[in-house]
Amino acid sequence: MTTSLRRSGARTRTLAALVSGVALTAALAGCGSDDGGDTATDPAGSSSPSTSESPSETPSETPSETPSESSSEPATPVAEPIDVRGSAGATEAVLLTGTDAGGQASDLAFALDTDQARADFVSQLDPAFGAVVSQTAADQQAAASGATTYGAVAGVGCERPRQVAIEPGEAGFQVVAKLPKGNIECFAAMTFVIVFTVPDA
Repeated sequence: MTTSLRRSGARTRTLAALVSGVALTAALAGCGSDDGGDTATDPAGSSSPSTSESPSETPSETPSETPSESSSEPATPVAEPIDVRGSAGATEAVLLTGTDAGGQASDLAFALDTDQARADFVSQLDPAFGAVVSQTAADQQAAASGATTYGAVAGVGCERPRQVAIEPGEAGFQVVAKLPKGNIECFAAMTFVIVFTVPDA
C-alpha cells in the first residue's frame, strides 16, 4: 500500500508542473501579440486627419472670382469703312452698327452739315448710339472742304450690309444697301447707319 501512494503522489506533482508550464507559455504568447496589435493600428489613425483638410480649401477660391469679369459695359459702336458704288460722287462711306438702337430704314439720305440737322436725324435713334452717329458726322463735316456730309439708316435687322450704292435722286441722294443672301436670325435687331460725304456742285 505504501508504494502505490508514493507513485500517485509523484504523478500528481508531474501533472501540476506541466499545467503551470503550459499556462506560463500561453501568457508569454499573449503579451507578444499585444505589442504587434498596437503597431498595426497606429498608421491608420495618423493618416485619417490629413485627408479631411484638403477638400475644404479648394472649392472656396474658384467661384468668387468669376462674377466680377462678366460685369462689363457694352462696347461703343465704331465707324467701319464700307464699299461704295454709284454715280453720286461719294468715294468713301462708313457704317455704324447699333444693337436694338431704334430707327427706321430709308433709302433717302439727310444732310448732316449742321448741329440742328444732326440732332434731328439722330432723334429716332437710341441716345447713346445717336451720340456716336452725330459725332462721326460732325468729324467728317469738319474735315470736309467744299463738301457736305450725309447720313441714312440703311437697314434695321440682323444682316450687316456689305456694300452701298449712292445715287442722285429728285429728292436728294438715295442709299441702297446690298445685303448678303441668307436668313440670319438674331435676338435683337441691329440698326445700320451709313455716313458719307459728297462734294458740293
